[in-house]
Amino acid sequence: MLKRNFPISRKYMLIFIISLLVVIFLGACENLPLQVPVTADVGVKALEKARDVIGAPYVLGARGPDEFDCSGLITWAYKKALGKDDIFRVNNKKARDVNMQDLWQYNVVALEKGDIMPGDIVFITIDGKKITHGGLFIRWIDDNEFEFINASSYYGKVVIDTWNIEGLKRGQYFVGAGRLTITY
Repeated sequence: MLKRNFPISRKYMLIFIISLLVVIFLGACENLPLQVPVTADVGVKALEKARDVIGAPYVLGARGPDEFDCSGLITWAYKKALGKDDIFRVNNKKARDVNMQDLWQYNVVALEKGDIMPGDIVFITIDGKKITHGGLFIRWIDDNEFEFINASSYYGKVVIDTWNIEGLKRGQYFVGAGRLTITY
């Protein structure tokens, strides 16, 4: 696992504060639920929950605790880490469950490569129009490749896998990463 041996940069803190203010402002203007990014320790707890189910079967649409698809694993792990169910958002409403596209579109703060931490969500697509796969980031292997845990239809179970940030793998490619935002 990656460890941060330095305090949060001023740049990152400023981005967080501005994002929070924008979310509060937009929420007030459009009746959107308040969303706040999870802390690093919550991401690590979610990652630990996902590690506990390595080897569980992949089943399309499964939400746990014994079978998962990719979004099911992510949402289950974060619900367990936080001890609550209604933490997501779809459009302008709170939700108990979301798919990969909803996670990408409504439930994360996009991250630069250097800001990705264990437990952050990685997003993968076939065509760039819709998010089709994802998982929880574990660590960087090198400048181009990362390790993540995911419920994989390719392997038929929850696995730790690797992915490149450039190029195709199994006909899909990495589009980005985000830190989950909890909806209040």
